[in-house]
Amino acid sequence: MRRKVSADLPRYVNGSTAPPFRWRRRHVLFGLAIFAFLFWLLSPSASGRGRDVDWTRYAYSLYATDSATLCHAVMVFDSLARLGSKADRVLFYPDHWDTVVSDSRDRDSQLLVMARKKYNVKLHPIKLLTVEGRTSNVYTGTWDKSVTKFMAFSLEYYDRVIALDSDITLLQSIDELFLLPETPIAMPRAYWYHEKPWPLTSLLMVIKPNHEELDRFKRIIIEGAADELVRAQKFDMELVNDRFENSALVLPHRQYALLTGEFRRDNHYAYLGDAAEKWDAQKVYKEAKLVHFSDWPLPKPWIMWPYEGLVETQPDCGGSHEGTCPERKIWKGLYEDFRARRKDICRLLSVPAPDWSKIKGPQQSRNVTEGTSQKAPSVDEREKA
Repeated sequence: MRRKVSADLPRYVNGSTAPPFRWRRRHVLFGLAIFAFLFWLLSPSASGRGRDVDWTRYAYSLYATDSATLCHAVMVFDSLARLGSKADRVLFYPDHWDTVVSDSRDRDSQLLVMARKKYNVKLHPIKLLTVEGRTSNVYTGTWDKSVTKFMAFSLEYYDRVIALDSDITLLQSIDELFLLPETPIAMPRAYWYHEKPWPLTSLLMVIKPNHEELDRFKRIIIEGAADELVRAQKFDMELVNDRFENSALVLPHRQYALLTGEFRRDNHYAYLGDAAEKWDAQKVYKEAKLVHFSDWPLPKPWIMWPYEGLVETQPDCGGSHEGTCPERKIWKGLYEDFRARRKDICRLLSVPAPDWSKIKGPQQSRNVTEGTSQKAPSVDEREKA
């Protein structure tokens, strides 16, 4: 059955003579040997072991559309540096920005200079890609710039590029993904969706840059998209699934696409993939390499929690709202770490907490705090006050 396209919207809004014992043991040993080889091949420590890797042929790509996403992209570059990543780093940002720091409040220019000097980021000023929402025949004036991530396909002088969203935390190196078998694109699946097959998620894309692919996406983007997809900032997922759902190399979500919301769930079957496996929050956290912040209707980590929202939605520790448990410790720790790094690296404080009554509830098709346009006070401003 053909998948729905944008006009059908909305789609996303889930004979041996050997004794039997020896036969089984031989197969077990063979399986263990294969597993050990794959583990060696994909482990971070194996990235350069036994091979001469030219890391200048690989790059991480992030994009900034406003001050908040610029800060968060720089935070990802900081994590890549701290984790010892060897690949190049590229940042796409609006071409009307500059790297001339006019005064102490010019945070955007300060962060661009920091990215270039401290983290060796290659800066690419561009005209942002933008998709406009529409109904069947009327444009609605709703815009989504997250499709700018597809500019990573323009980097044809690299053999492979990893394009990342910035509302994430990197816990371990993912350089090993550059050494995957040849494929146009590799992505995890959005295991949190209810419908199967789970769609591919564009929060992490391992791509072979190709300008023809970028031009194809641009032709679709310029036609606009369903208003609900644009408002929910999910049109990028629509595009990659329409193009690559049957050809992408699928990455394991257990390492590369863990949601913070997983620590709030009671049923972890979709994430674990095995009804017999027992949920162990600490084990899951230790094996994860990338965590994506998603706890709707709670706001993203650059916005403070409304107290009522925190009480209602934090991991319930088996029904207890008092005390703590591994899920709650890990979940809160991820948010606290993000906010602390945002303050230390970007010198930006969190956006004040919104009114919980205005953002919760199923009637909200999209949490109004999910964007990045909210004004956040800087550390310097607070210190002067």
